[in-house]
Amino acid sequence: SGDVPRLWIRRTVSSPPPRQFDHSYYVRYLVCMTELPSTDLHAAAFFLADHASVESGKVYANGAFWNRLNFPTYPTMVSFSVVAVIVVPWRAHHQIHRFTVAFEDADGAVIGGQFEGEFQVGTAFDHRVGDDSIVPLAMPVSNIVLERSGDYSAVLTIDGAEISRWRFGAVQYAAGPPTPPDSSHQGS
Repeated sequence: SGDVPRLWIRRTVSSPPPRQFDHSYYVRYLVCMTELPSTDLHAAAFFLADHASVESGKVYANGAFWNRLNFPTYPTMVSFSVVAVIVVPWRAHHQIHRFTVAFEDADGAVIGGQFEGEFQVGTAFDHRVGDDSIVPLAMPVSNIVLERSGDYSAVLTIDGAEISRWRFGAVQYAAGPPTPPDSSHQGS
């Protein structure tokens, strides 16, 4: 037990001299800490999956959390599921909340339409004052056309505020097996 205090003292003695006071850091910190969010809700999870569903308040997902699609040619049509698990704080219970899930390309242009819906959470009989509620959502996405390889995003908006974004890439690969090198030119 004698080694611990000596190491602590050694670190304290060998610490660098204090830096100059950086006023801008504290101003940025205070502004950040005092800004109010535009919504009380947040996403505990937001991701893509090959297939997902919600049963009895639980998310069942297969082939989940991917962020890359590989296809030999573009444009191509894709189908998958979008999963969102939304945390609703106590003070946001008994209110109607509107959500949107849209898909964007790298330029921010919406592709393939969007999902819109609304939900309202009541207070369960066993909730204590201040308990959050969780709203799981799973939405099948069918036949979205990706015009080219590149970067895309799924964007979750609740009550007009973007609360989560899942980025994924579409990559084009050469179709067929690789061509072996021509052996007739060896040794010439």
